[in-house]
Amino acid sequence: MSLYGVMRTGGSGMTAQSNKLSTVADNIANVNTTGYKRASTEFSSLILRSGTGSYNSGSVETHVRYAISDPGTLQYTTSATDLAIQGNGFFVVTDARGTAFMTRAGSFVPDGQGNLVNAAGFYLMGYNLENGPPAVVANGIAGLEVINIGQTALEGNPSTQATASVNLDANADITAGVPAYTSKTSLVTYDNIGNKVTLDIYMSKTAANTWDVRVYNNADSTAGGFPSRSSSSRPTPPGPSLPPEARPAAERT
Repeated sequence: MSLYGVMRTGGSGMTAQSNKLSTVADNIANVNTTGYKRASTEFSSLILRSGTGSYNSGSVETHVRYAISDPGTLQYTTSATDLAIQGNGFFVVTDARGTAFMTRAGSFVPDGQGNLVNAAGFYLMGYNLENGPPAVVANGIAGLEVINIGQTALEGNPSTQATASVNLDANADITAGVPAYTSKTSLVTYDNIGNKVTLDIYMSKTAANTWDVRVYNNADSTAGGFPSRSSSSRPTPPGPSLPPEARPAAERT
């Protein structure tokens, strides 16, 4: 083995270890990078043929691999245009020249024209649903176009149904009904533009095992008290009475 072989083998080992440390540094530096996949370094030995009277030293090679197929941890964000893929698959994005790329990073924001773009300046691609279900091409990008939300009018859906589960005192005194109620609770709902609407639920025991439930908009109340306009109420018919043998200690409605 020549002196040159000794130096070459030692140098390859140092280069291999340097590559290993570089991947570790990359993993640490990109711990909060959206869509980044862990890098790992694999070592392999290069063995040279040696004769009977001499030995040819080999070297060490490294191969860096990225875990692009491993699913990452989903993180909730406050942006309505952030996306994530659960399972296999990639987002198809293109640069300004139309060259297609694939990525797992789903952090997109609309640009000045309403096109969804990521932090690297690549545009998100998708199928147009304006004319019905698209003709999806397997393992191809034909028919994909830049997703634009500039002309999309987002309309919220108001709350239309709610369920209240409460415990009522079976030993409560009988009242004549609102405003002389027995129990009260509140429920938060939302209108079609996302504004919070608080509904007050008044429960009055009008007879044995019979309750009258009425719902009022809290905005109609006076200083947080009982609603001043009873026209906003929506009375609920009393529930069925229970026979004495099936009467619970605390009624539930």
